[in-house]
Amino acid sequence: MAAALKHLDITHMVVVMSMNYRLFFALFLALSLVAGVAQDAESAASCHGTVGGGATSQQLRIAITVDDLPFADQGLSIDEQSKNASQLLATLQKHNVPAIGFVNEDKLLVPGEVDERIGLLRAWLDAGMTLGNHGFGHLGLQKTALAEAESAVLKGEVVTRWLMEQYDMAPAYYRYPYNQTGPTKEVRDAFSTFLTRHGYTVAPFTIQNDDHVYDRVYSYDLQHGEASEARRVRKAYLSNLAVVLAAHEKMSEELFGHHITQIFDLHANAINADSIDSILDRLEDRGYCFVSLPEALKDPAYRSPDGYAGPYGMTWLRRWAKGLGGVKFSVYPPDPQAWVTERHEMLASKMDATKP
Repeated sequence: MAAALKHLDITHMVVVMSMNYRLFFALFLALSLVAGVAQDAESAASCHGTVGGGATSQQLRIAITVDDLPFADQGLSIDEQSKNASQLLATLQKHNVPAIGFVNEDKLLVPGEVDERIGLLRAWLDAGMTLGNHGFGHLGLQKTALAEAESAVLKGEVVTRWLMEQYDMAPAYYRYPYNQTGPTKEVRDAFSTFLTRHGYTVAPFTIQNDDHVYDRVYSYDLQHGEASEARRVRKAYLSNLAVVLAAHEKMSEELFGHHITQIFDLHANAINADSIDSILDRLEDRGYCFVSLPEALKDPAYRSPDGYAGPYGMTWLRRWAKGLGGVKFSVYPPDPQAWVTERHEMLASKMDATKP
């Protein structure tokens, strides 16, 4: 802990030094270890189905990853965030999903709410999940100096590491904010070397569904009493999901000649808290079973070369396509419906206009 503190600003240092060690952590540790082993065994046991029929049947496997912990507030109170986070975790447990949540520790530093926000992270570990590093401040590497991005990694692991040590765990995975891996190959490679030196494995993803776009509109409607509009947004979100999944599955087949173990990038937000049960149901209906991120990364596809450096946060399928000689896909995932995108952009502009 002492070595890490030098990377913190004064505010963060005070928060870390003021943490209260609770006696019941020992009980949580024992219980979570037992639950974690049981969940891994149950998940593995349930991951033997195949789809397609006949000799060419293939098992579909997917890891669920969740960004922006403790929660993407969108103006929600801490009580509302806690309720949504609990709903999200309960549903992941219901479907035996060994998920990982990626943390932005700057989100913990809200006066009067620090303990509650740390408690949201602890809830993930109590539920048998694990945590990863998403960078302090959610700084994209495209416009952030390399040294500053490296500092954000170290500042972004202090509370997470402190918590995970109580469960005999340590943060081992890093998810790029905005999925920006660097403006040039040289910066990308230097940052990757830094991550390796500090014990981190990059957490790629192969499926994303623009959930943050839908969530901004959905959260606004809920907070302004527009329940019917919120339902319309959620319906559009789930409708788009099927097309998104089909597109990424097709891209995987065109790139590798078969289905790969997918990694789904979601966010801890209100629309996913209210939709995660339907999302997981739809994945199961398509023949997917759920595996952990480490298990997913055993797929040889994840050793493919990343051929991209630049401003866009594209999925690894498109990065690998460039690294494997510029493979051209016949299909790409669709954008959100035009009316959703228009409302999102309008709300984003309003928010930007109110910033000092």
